[in-house]
Amino acid sequence: MRNNLKKKVCSLLVATLMTTATFANGFTYGGITVSAEESNVTVQNSGNVEISGEKTYSDINDSTGSGVNTGDVETSTVETTTGETVETSTDETTMPETTVEPTTEEPTTEEPTTPQPTTVPVTTKPASTKVVAWGKNAAGQFVNGNKKVIKGATMKGVDVSYHNGTINWKKVAASDVDYAIIRCGYGDNIKSQDDKKWAENVAGCEKNNIPYGVYIYSYATSVKQAESEANHVLRLIKGHTLNFPIYYDMEDAVQAKLSKSNRTKIANKFLGIIKNAGYECGIYANLNWWNNYLDSSLGGDNTWRTWVAQYNNNGCDYKRNYSMWQSSSTAKVSGISGKVDINFWFGKVRDRSYDITVKKGPSTVNTVATPKPVKAPARVKIRSVKAGKKKATVKWKKISSVKGYRIQYSTSKKFTSKTTKSKYTKKTSIKIKKLKSKKTYYFRVKAYKKNAANKKVYSKSWSKVKHKKIK
Repeated sequence: MRNNLKKKVCSLLVATLMTTATFANGFTYGGITVSAEESNVTVQNSGNVEISGEKTYSDINDSTGSGVNTGDVETSTVETTTGETVETSTDETTMPETTVEPTTEEPTTEEPTTPQPTTVPVTTKPASTKVVAWGKNAAGQFVNGNKKVIKGATMKGVDVSYHNGTINWKKVAASDVDYAIIRCGYGDNIKSQDDKKWAENVAGCEKNNIPYGVYIYSYATSVKQAESEANHVLRLIKGHTLNFPIYYDMEDAVQAKLSKSNRTKIANKFLGIIKNAGYECGIYANLNWWNNYLDSSLGGDNTWRTWVAQYNNNGCDYKRNYSMWQSSSTAKVSGISGKVDINFWFGKVRDRSYDITVKKGPSTVNTVATPKPVKAPARVKIRSVKAGKKKATVKWKKISSVKGYRIQYSTSKKFTSKTTKSKYTKKTSIKIKKLKSKKTYYFRVKAYKKNAANKKVYSKSWSKVKHKKIK
Protein backbone atom coordinates (compact mmCIF):
# COMPACT_ATOMS: atom_id res chain seq x y z
CA MET A 1 0.00 0.00 0.00
CA ARG A 2 2.87 2.31 0.89
CA ASN A 3 4.60 1.68 -2.45
CA ASN A 4 1.36 2.20 -4.42
CA LEU A 5 0.82 5.53 -2.67
CA LYS A 6 4.36 6.64 -3.49
CA LYS A 7 3.95 5.69 -7.11
CA LYS A 8 0.73 7.70 -7.40
CA VAL A 9 2.28 10.74 -5.82
CA CYS A 10 5.34 10.42 -7.99
CA SER A 11 3.28 10.10 -11.16
CA LEU A 12 1.30 13.21 -10.28
CA LEU A 13 4.46 15.17 -9.47
CA VAL A 14 6.25 14.10 -12.62
CA ALA A 15 3.29 15.08 -14.75
CA THR A 16 3.22 18.51 -13.17
CA LEU A 17 6.94 19.07 -13.52
CA MET A 18 7.00 17.96 -17.10
CA THR A 19 4.65 20.81 -18.03
CA THR A 20 6.67 23.48 -16.27
CA ALA A 21 10.41 22.76 -16.40
CA THR A 22 13.07 20.48 -17.81
CA PHE A 23 15.52 19.01 -15.29
CA ALA A 24 18.88 17.98 -16.61
CA ASN A 25 19.89 15.97 -13.62
CA GLY A 26 16.55 14.99 -12.12
CA PHE A 27 15.29 15.50 -8.59
CA THR A 28 14.34 13.63 -5.44
CA TYR A 29 11.15 14.06 -3.43
CA GLY A 30 9.83 12.18 -0.38
CA GLY A 31 12.39 9.38 -0.77
CA ILE A 32 11.65 8.99 -4.49
CA THR A 33 14.25 10.00 -7.09
CA VAL A 34 13.05 11.19 -10.47
CA SER A 35 15.61 11.19 -13.29
CA ALA A 36 14.76 13.00 -16.48
CA GLU A 37 16.57 13.54 -19.71
CA GLU A 38 14.33 15.40 -22.15
CA SER A 39 11.17 13.20 -22.09
CA ASN A 40 12.68 10.11 -20.46
CA VAL A 41 11.75 9.90 -16.76
CA THR A 42 12.82 7.31 -14.23
CA VAL A 43 11.72 7.02 -10.61
CA GLN A 44 13.93 5.70 -7.83
CA ASN A 45 13.46 5.61 -4.02
CA SER A 46 15.98 7.76 -2.06
CA GLY A 47 16.30 9.84 1.15
CA ASN A 48 15.95 13.61 0.50
CA VAL A 49 14.13 15.83 -1.92
CA GLU A 50 16.70 17.42 -4.26
CA ILE A 51 16.22 19.76 -7.17
CA SER A 52 19.05 19.96 -9.74
CA GLY A 53 21.50 18.87 -7.09
CA GLU A 54 21.74 22.39 -5.57
CA LYS A 55 19.17 22.81 -2.77
CA THR A 56 18.11 20.11 -0.29
CA TYR A 57 14.95 20.24 1.82
CA SER A 58 15.45 17.55 4.43
CA ASP A 59 13.38 15.45 6.78
CA ILE A 60 10.05 15.36 4.94
CA ASN A 61 8.12 12.87 7.02
CA ASP A 62 5.81 10.68 4.97
CA SER A 63 5.11 8.07 7.65
CA THR A 64 1.65 9.54 8.14
CA GLY A 65 1.22 10.57 4.56
CA SER A 66 1.00 14.24 5.56
CA GLY A 67 4.37 15.36 4.21
CA VAL A 68 4.77 18.29 6.71
CA ASN A 69 8.15 19.91 7.47
CA THR A 70 8.13 21.09 11.10
CA GLY A 71 10.75 23.75 11.49
CA ASP A 72 13.58 25.19 9.41
CA VAL A 73 14.50 28.76 10.56
CA GLU A 74 15.86 31.26 8.11
CA THR A 75 17.50 34.52 9.19
CA SER A 76 17.26 37.76 7.25
CA THR A 77 18.81 41.18 7.72
CA VAL A 78 16.98 44.46 8.13
CA GLU A 79 18.75 47.79 7.77
CA THR A 80 17.44 50.28 10.33
CA THR A 81 17.12 54.03 9.97
CA THR A 82 20.25 54.40 12.11
CA GLY A 83 22.34 52.50 9.57
CA GLU A 84 22.68 49.43 11.83
CA THR A 85 22.01 45.96 10.40
CA VAL A 86 19.77 43.85 12.60
CA GLU A 87 19.27 40.10 12.11
CA THR A 88 15.70 38.86 12.44
CA SER A 89 14.50 35.25 12.42
CA THR A 90 11.52 33.82 10.57
CA ASP A 91 10.01 30.38 11.25
CA GLU A 92 8.99 28.58 8.08
CA THR A 93 6.44 25.76 7.99
CA THR A 94 6.16 23.39 5.01
CA MET A 95 2.56 22.82 4.00
CA PRO A 96 1.22 19.45 2.81
CA GLU A 97 1.23 20.48 -0.85
CA THR A 98 4.24 21.80 -2.73
CA THR A 99 3.83 24.15 -5.67
CA VAL A 100 6.64 24.66 -8.15
CA GLU A 101 6.27 27.85 -10.18
CA PRO A 102 8.03 28.75 -13.45
CA THR A 103 11.13 30.86 -12.99
CA THR A 104 14.25 31.89 -14.82
CA GLU A 105 16.28 30.64 -11.88
CA GLU A 106 16.38 27.21 -10.34
CA PRO A 107 12.89 26.20 -9.11
CA THR A 108 12.34 26.72 -5.39
CA THR A 109 9.64 25.68 -3.00
CA GLU A 110 7.65 28.60 -1.59
CA GLU A 111 6.38 28.10 1.92
CA PRO A 112 4.18 30.39 4.07
CA THR A 113 6.07 32.06 6.92
CA THR A 114 5.21 33.48 10.29
CA PRO A 115 7.40 36.61 10.80
CA GLN A 116 8.85 37.33 14.25
CA PRO A 117 8.91 40.88 15.63
CA THR A 118 11.78 42.97 14.23
CA THR A 119 14.50 43.73 16.76
CA VAL A 120 14.52 47.45 17.61
CA PRO A 121 18.01 49.02 17.94
CA VAL A 122 18.92 49.95 21.49
CA THR A 123 19.03 53.72 21.94
CA THR A 124 22.33 54.98 23.31
CA LYS A 125 21.95 56.26 26.88
CA PRO A 126 22.47 60.01 26.99
CA ALA A 127 25.68 61.26 28.56
CA SER A 128 25.59 62.06 32.25
CA THR A 129 24.35 65.54 33.04
CA LYS A 130 26.00 65.60 36.46
CA VAL A 131 27.12 69.12 37.29
CA VAL A 132 30.73 69.47 38.43
CA ALA A 133 32.39 72.44 40.13
CA TRP A 134 33.72 75.05 37.65
CA GLY A 135 32.00 73.23 34.79
CA LYS A 136 28.63 73.73 33.10
CA ASN A 137 25.11 72.87 34.18
CA ALA A 138 22.45 71.23 32.01
CA ALA A 139 21.54 74.64 30.57
CA GLY A 140 25.13 75.21 29.41
CA GLN A 141 25.87 77.88 32.04
CA PHE A 142 29.19 77.98 33.88
CA VAL A 143 29.00 77.22 37.59
CA ASN A 144 31.28 78.11 40.49
CA GLY A 145 32.90 75.87 43.10
CA ASN A 146 29.51 75.54 44.82
CA LYS A 147 27.87 74.59 41.49
CA LYS A 148 25.94 77.87 41.36
CA VAL A 149 25.65 79.81 38.08
CA ILE A 150 28.41 82.37 37.40
CA LYS A 151 26.29 85.14 35.96
CA GLY A 152 27.62 86.60 32.72
CA ALA A 153 30.45 84.08 32.23
CA THR A 154 30.79 83.14 28.55
CA MET A 155 34.09 81.25 28.33
CA LYS A 156 36.43 79.25 30.57
CA GLY A 157 40.20 79.57 30.27
CA VAL A 158 43.58 78.79 31.81
CA ASP A 159 46.67 80.94 32.27
CA VAL A 160 50.02 79.16 32.01
CA SER A 161 53.79 79.61 32.11
CA TYR A 162 56.84 77.38 32.17
CA HIS A 163 55.89 76.50 35.77
CA ASN A 164 53.15 74.29 34.31
CA GLY A 165 55.70 72.18 32.45
CA THR A 166 55.07 70.58 29.07
CA ILE A 167 51.41 70.86 28.17
CA ASN A 168 49.46 68.49 25.93
CA TRP A 169 47.44 71.14 24.11
CA LYS A 170 45.50 68.53 22.13
CA LYS A 171 44.03 67.24 25.39
CA VAL A 172 43.39 70.77 26.61
CA ALA A 173 41.49 71.49 23.38
CA ALA A 174 39.35 68.41 23.98
CA SER A 175 38.51 69.52 27.54
CA ASP A 176 36.04 72.21 28.62
CA VAL A 177 38.73 74.90 28.37
CA ASP A 178 37.90 77.54 25.74
CA TYR A 179 40.99 79.77 25.74
CA ALA A 180 44.42 80.39 27.28
CA ILE A 181 46.43 83.35 28.55
CA ILE A 182 50.15 82.59 28.08
CA ARG A 183 53.01 84.22 29.92
CA CYS A 184 55.54 85.51 27.42
CA GLY A 185 58.14 86.50 29.98
CA TYR A 186 58.95 88.73 32.93
CA GLY A 187 60.66 92.05 33.48
CA ASP A 188 62.93 93.91 31.06
CA ASN A 189 63.32 93.17 27.38
CA ILE A 190 66.07 90.58 27.77
CA LYS A 191 65.99 87.22 26.00
CA SER A 192 67.02 85.40 29.16
CA GLN A 193 63.78 86.68 30.71
CA ASP A 194 61.55 85.21 27.99
CA ASP A 195 59.32 82.46 29.35
CA LYS A 196 61.02 79.15 28.55
CA LYS A 197 57.76 77.60 27.36
CA TRP A 198 56.44 80.66 25.49
CA ALA A 199 57.11 79.47 21.93
CA GLU A 200 56.01 75.91 22.72
CA ASN A 201 52.74 77.02 24.33
CA VAL A 202 51.91 79.42 21.50
CA ALA A 203 52.55 76.69 18.93
CA GLY A 204 50.33 74.30 20.89
CA CYS A 205 47.43 76.75 20.96
CA GLU A 206 47.75 77.64 17.29
CA LYS A 207 48.00 74.02 16.19
CA ASN A 208 44.94 73.00 18.22
CA ASN A 209 42.85 76.07 17.35
CA ILE A 210 42.75 77.44 20.91
CA PRO A 211 42.28 81.23 21.13
CA TYR A 212 44.87 82.87 23.38
CA GLY A 213 46.15 86.08 24.91
CA VAL A 214 49.36 87.11 26.67
CA TYR A 215 50.62 88.41 30.01
CA ILE A 216 53.97 89.60 31.31
CA TYR A 217 54.97 89.65 34.97
CA SER A 218 56.16 93.14 35.86
CA TYR A 219 59.05 94.16 38.10
CA ALA A 220 59.01 97.76 36.90
CA THR A 221 59.69 100.47 39.47
CA SER A 222 60.08 103.23 36.89
CA VAL A 223 58.50 104.44 33.67
CA LYS A 224 61.67 103.47 31.80
CA GLN A 225 61.39 99.87 32.96
CA ALA A 226 57.72 99.83 32.01
CA GLU A 227 58.71 100.85 28.50
CA SER A 228 61.25 98.01 28.34
CA GLU A 229 58.63 95.52 29.50
CA ALA A 230 56.21 96.72 26.80
CA ASN A 231 58.90 96.23 24.13
CA HIS A 232 59.56 92.79 25.62
CA VAL A 233 55.98 91.79 24.82
CA LEU A 234 55.94 93.37 21.35
CA ARG A 235 59.12 91.51 20.39
CA LEU A 236 57.66 88.11 21.30
CA ILE A 237 54.17 88.49 19.84
CA LYS A 238 55.41 89.66 16.45
CA GLY A 239 54.02 87.41 13.71
CA HIS A 240 51.27 85.94 15.90
CA THR A 241 47.53 86.60 15.90
CA LEU A 242 46.28 87.18 19.42
CA ASN A 243 42.63 86.68 20.26
CA PHE A 244 42.59 87.90 23.87
CA PRO A 245 44.16 91.00 25.42
CA ILE A 246 47.76 91.59 26.50
CA TYR A 247 47.83 91.86 30.30
CA TYR A 248 50.24 93.67 32.58
CA ASP A 249 50.67 91.59 35.75
CA MET A 250 51.12 94.03 38.65
CA GLU A 251 51.49 92.38 42.04
CA ASP A 252 55.17 92.24 42.95
CA ALA A 253 56.42 93.34 46.37
CA VAL A 254 58.84 95.88 44.86
CA GLN A 255 55.90 97.71 43.32
CA ALA A 256 53.87 97.60 46.54
CA LYS A 257 56.48 99.89 48.11
CA LEU A 258 55.89 102.57 45.47
CA SER A 259 53.35 105.34 45.79
CA LYS A 260 49.98 104.84 44.09
CA SER A 261 50.86 107.74 41.81
CA ASN A 262 54.04 106.03 40.60
CA ARG A 263 52.26 102.71 40.07
CA THR A 264 49.68 104.56 37.95
CA LYS A 265 52.38 106.16 35.79
CA ILE A 266 54.10 102.79 35.27
CA ALA A 267 50.84 101.09 34.27
CA ASN A 268 49.81 103.85 31.88
CA LYS A 269 53.23 103.89 30.23
CA PHE A 270 53.16 100.15 29.51
CA LEU A 271 49.53 100.11 28.37
CA GLY A 272 49.94 103.24 26.28
CA ILE A 273 52.76 101.65 24.26
CA ILE A 274 50.77 98.45 23.72
CA LYS A 275 47.66 100.42 22.74
CA ASN A 276 49.59 102.59 20.28
CA ALA A 277 50.92 99.41 18.67
CA GLY A 278 47.26 98.55 17.98
CA TYR A 279 46.62 95.90 20.62
CA GLU A 280 43.83 95.45 23.15
CA CYS A 281 45.34 95.42 26.65
CA GLY A 282 44.64 95.49 30.38
CA ILE A 283 45.89 94.84 33.89
CA TYR A 284 45.96 91.69 36.00
CA ALA A 285 45.97 92.07 39.79
CA ASN A 286 44.46 90.42 42.83
CA LEU A 287 41.41 91.90 44.55
CA ASN A 288 43.50 93.48 47.31
CA TRP A 289 45.63 95.32 44.74
CA TRP A 290 42.59 96.51 42.80
CA ASN A 291 41.02 97.84 46.00
CA ASN A 292 44.08 99.28 47.72
CA TYR A 293 47.12 99.63 45.44
CA LEU A 294 45.87 100.56 41.99
CA ASP A 295 44.25 103.86 41.12
CA SER A 296 40.55 103.69 40.26
CA SER A 297 41.30 105.17 36.83
CA LEU A 298 43.02 101.92 35.86
CA GLY A 299 40.08 99.63 36.71
CA GLY A 300 36.43 99.18 35.94
CA ASP A 301 37.05 97.62 32.51
CA ASN A 302 36.77 101.12 31.15
CA THR A 303 40.03 102.43 29.71
CA TRP A 304 41.81 99.10 30.10
CA ARG A 305 40.66 95.53 30.41
CA THR A 306 40.29 94.45 34.05
CA TRP A 307 41.36 90.95 35.14
CA VAL A 308 40.73 90.21 38.82
CA ALA A 309 42.23 87.36 40.84
CA GLN A 310 40.18 86.24 43.83
CA TYR A 311 40.20 82.58 44.85
CA ASN A 312 36.93 81.35 46.30
CA ASN A 313 34.03 79.08 45.43
CA ASN A 314 31.43 81.83 45.07
CA GLY A 315 32.39 84.71 42.83
CA CYS A 316 34.35 87.91 42.39
CA ASP A 317 33.74 90.70 44.92
CA TYR A 318 35.30 93.48 42.86
CA LYS A 319 32.76 96.31 43.02
CA ARG A 320 33.28 97.62 39.49
CA ASN A 321 33.10 96.07 36.03
CA TYR A 322 35.65 93.44 35.02
CA SER A 323 35.99 91.20 31.99
CA MET A 324 37.91 88.28 33.50
CA TRP A 325 37.97 86.56 36.89
CA GLN A 326 40.73 84.20 38.02
CA SER A 327 38.79 81.96 40.40
CA SER A 328 41.27 79.26 41.39
CA SER A 329 44.93 78.31 41.27
CA THR A 330 44.37 74.64 42.11
CA ALA A 331 42.22 73.44 39.22
CA LYS A 332 42.77 70.23 37.29
CA VAL A 333 42.69 70.27 33.49
CA SER A 334 43.30 67.37 31.13
CA GLY A 335 46.66 67.78 29.39
CA ILE A 336 48.21 69.90 32.16
CA SER A 337 50.17 68.21 34.95
CA GLY A 338 49.41 69.28 38.49
CA LYS A 339 47.43 72.36 39.45
CA VAL A 340 46.60 75.23 37.12
CA ASP A 341 44.91 78.64 37.28
CA ILE A 342 41.43 78.86 35.76
CA ASN A 343 39.59 81.96 34.61
CA PHE A 344 36.19 83.02 33.36
CA TRP A 345 35.63 85.55 30.58
CA PHE A 346 32.60 87.87 30.67
CA GLY A 347 32.83 89.42 27.24
CA LYS A 348 31.58 88.14 23.90
CA VAL A 349 32.73 84.67 22.85
CA ARG A 350 35.95 84.70 20.83
CA ASP A 351 37.72 82.13 18.67
CA ARG A 352 40.96 82.00 16.67
CA SER A 353 39.45 84.22 13.98
CA TYR A 354 39.21 87.15 16.40
CA ASP A 355 42.16 89.53 15.95
CA ILE A 356 42.86 92.01 18.76
CA THR A 357 45.08 94.10 16.48
CA VAL A 358 41.90 95.22 14.70
CA LYS A 359 40.92 96.87 17.96
CA LYS A 360 42.50 100.27 18.52
CA GLY A 361 42.79 100.59 22.27
CA PRO A 362 40.30 101.49 25.01
CA SER A 363 37.61 102.95 22.76
CA THR A 364 36.90 99.47 21.39
CA VAL A 365 36.49 97.69 24.73
CA ASN A 366 33.32 95.60 24.51
CA THR A 367 30.49 96.05 26.94
CA VAL A 368 30.83 93.23 29.45
CA ALA A 369 28.06 91.44 31.24
CA THR A 370 29.68 91.64 34.65
CA PRO A 371 27.57 91.69 37.81
CA LYS A 372 26.70 95.14 39.15
CA PRO A 373 27.68 95.91 42.76
CA VAL A 374 24.94 95.43 45.33
CA LYS A 375 24.10 98.47 47.43
CA ALA A 376 24.24 97.86 51.18
CA PRO A 377 20.85 97.74 52.94
CA ALA A 378 19.68 100.56 55.21
CA ARG A 379 20.29 100.48 58.94
CA VAL A 380 17.79 98.40 60.92
CA LYS A 381 15.68 99.93 63.70
CA ILE A 382 14.68 97.66 66.60
CA ARG A 383 11.05 98.17 67.65
CA SER A 384 10.97 96.17 70.87
CA VAL A 385 12.65 93.59 73.09
CA LYS A 386 10.46 91.54 75.42
CA ALA A 387 11.98 89.31 78.11
CA GLY A 388 10.48 86.03 79.27
CA LYS A 389 11.65 83.11 81.36
CA LYS A 390 15.09 82.31 79.96
CA LYS A 391 14.06 83.79 76.61
CA ALA A 392 13.61 87.05 74.73
CA THR A 393 11.65 88.19 71.68
CA VAL A 394 13.20 90.87 69.45
CA LYS A 395 11.21 92.78 66.79
CA TRP A 396 12.36 95.36 64.22
CA LYS A 397 11.12 97.37 61.25
CA LYS A 398 11.19 95.76 57.83
CA ILE A 399 13.86 96.83 55.32
CA SER A 400 12.79 96.52 51.66
CA SER A 401 14.64 94.36 49.11
CA VAL A 402 16.71 92.39 51.62
CA LYS A 403 17.30 88.64 51.84
CA GLY A 404 17.36 88.43 55.64
CA TYR A 405 18.66 89.67 58.96
CA ARG A 406 21.47 88.84 61.34
CA ILE A 407 20.81 89.18 65.07
CA GLN A 408 23.56 89.26 67.70
CA TYR A 409 22.99 88.89 71.44
CA SER A 410 25.54 89.07 74.22
CA THR A 411 25.99 89.53 77.97
CA SER A 412 28.64 92.13 77.15
CA LYS A 413 27.97 95.69 76.00
CA LYS A 414 31.02 95.41 73.77
CA PHE A 415 29.81 92.17 72.15
CA THR A 416 33.06 90.32 72.81
CA SER A 417 33.53 87.15 70.80
CA LYS A 418 33.35 84.86 73.84
CA THR A 419 30.01 86.23 75.01
CA THR A 420 28.34 86.85 71.65
CA LYS A 421 26.13 84.57 69.57
CA SER A 422 24.40 85.14 66.21
CA LYS A 423 21.18 84.00 64.61
CA TYR A 424 19.71 84.53 61.12
CA THR A 425 16.13 84.93 60.00
CA LYS A 426 14.11 86.17 57.03
CA LYS A 427 11.36 87.45 59.33
CA THR A 428 11.21 90.76 61.23
CA SER A 429 11.17 89.12 64.65
CA ILE A 430 12.94 86.30 66.43
CA LYS A 431 12.52 84.38 69.69
CA ILE A 432 15.81 83.57 71.40
CA LYS A 433 15.74 80.73 73.94
CA LYS A 434 18.09 79.15 76.49
CA LEU A 435 19.22 82.47 77.91
CA LYS A 436 20.57 82.75 81.43
CA SER A 437 18.06 83.80 84.01
CA LYS A 438 18.63 87.10 85.88
CA LYS A 439 21.25 88.14 83.33
CA THR A 440 21.11 91.30 81.23
CA TYR A 441 21.43 90.69 77.48
CA TYR A 442 22.27 93.15 74.71
CA PHE A 443 20.74 92.86 71.23
CA ARG A 444 21.54 94.34 67.79
CA VAL A 445 20.43 93.62 64.20
CA LYS A 446 21.78 94.00 60.63
CA ALA A 447 20.01 93.41 57.31
CA TYR A 448 21.71 91.80 54.34
CA LYS A 449 21.34 91.33 50.60
CA LYS A 450 23.20 88.90 48.33
CA ASN A 451 25.48 89.80 45.45
CA ALA A 452 26.07 87.91 42.20
CA ALA A 453 28.61 85.70 43.96
CA ASN A 454 25.91 84.72 46.48
CA LYS A 455 27.75 86.51 49.28
CA LYS A 456 25.99 88.54 51.95
CA VAL A 457 26.21 92.32 51.74
CA TYR A 458 25.30 93.76 55.16
CA SER A 459 24.06 97.11 56.37
CA LYS A 460 27.04 99.38 56.94
CA SER A 461 26.30 99.59 60.65
CA TRP A 462 24.40 97.69 63.32
CA SER A 463 21.11 98.87 64.72
CA LYS A 464 21.15 100.76 68.00
CA VAL A 465 21.76 98.32 70.85
CA LYS A 466 18.81 97.35 73.05
CA HIS A 467 19.15 95.51 76.36
CA LYS A 468 16.85 93.54 78.64
CA LYS A 469 17.15 91.59 81.88
CA ILE A 470 15.97 88.00 81.46
CA LYS A 471 13.44 86.55 83.91
